[in-house]
Amino acid sequence: MIGAADEGRRVNILESGNVEIAYLDEGEGPTVLLGHCSAASHREWAPLIEALVEDWHVLAPDFIGYGQSGPWPAEEPFSIEADVEALLAVAETAEAPLHLVGHSYGAALALEAARTLKDKVKSLTLVEPVSFHLLRLEDLPEWQDVEKLGVAVLDPVAKGDDKKAAGAFMSYWLGRWRWWLAPDRFKSAIAATIPKVALEFSIALDANSTTMDYAEITAPTLLIMGSKTPPPTRAVTELLSKTLPNAAIETLKGAGHMSPFTHPAKLNQMILDHLNAHR
Repeated sequence: MIGAADEGRRVNILESGNVEIAYLDEGEGPTVLLGHCSAASHREWAPLIEALVEDWHVLAPDFIGYGQSGPWPAEEPFSIEADVEALLAVAETAEAPLHLVGHSYGAALALEAARTLKDKVKSLTLVEPVSFHLLRLEDLPEWQDVEKLGVAVLDPVAKGDDKKAAGAFMSYWLGRWRWWLAPDRFKSAIAATIPKVALEFSIALDANSTTMDYAEITAPTLLIMGSKTPPPTRAVTELLSKTLPNAAIETLKGAGHMSPFTHPAKLNQMILDHLNAHR
């Protein structure tokens, strides 16, 4: 079903489980499937989409609770499988092979989807995947930072203070000053998504995919991290670079975790180079 126009681009709707998932479907050529970060939507990738649509078929979903997709049912327990299934449902609308690209939460989902898609994945580009459960399973010290961030987000959400939770979450990723100076409209938009973000913290606590599971992913993989990213994302990215059998790791100088927003030109060129190398 065709949904409302999104800045002149076509947005479709499909059912995944009992949630409506909106996804952009544009261009012709090899298929690139884009996954966005928490508290965002497919519009995170707008500059990259603009660069891709002339030569690639772009699929870019809004994950559950974000953008134009439906919310997660409040009465049901949430697990990462729900968003992975949504990503896979969008993937099924295109013929293989597929190129998967993701940032943060979207990169963690792409990593999980790649395990299911196996040799259908032609290439994988992961920008700081927040597969924090690996820190827990590997008993790495950076897990303590994730636990502290979880408490800073989950406690206010439980008390109905989404604004405080949004401040804690985004201050960690953007820096306190950048969050403090952000427009009120942006802050309100983030606060509106925080209940879903809180659900995603359960993944770090409950997910059990191991490094051995990820070692089965053979697609050429580019791991990208910012030189100023926080320790947990650095630790996960470096761990995956040693785990994935066909992986390379690159560092984006001067960037933190939110490089698709702060350094889009340089980041997108790195992504395009990897895609074109495996087209």
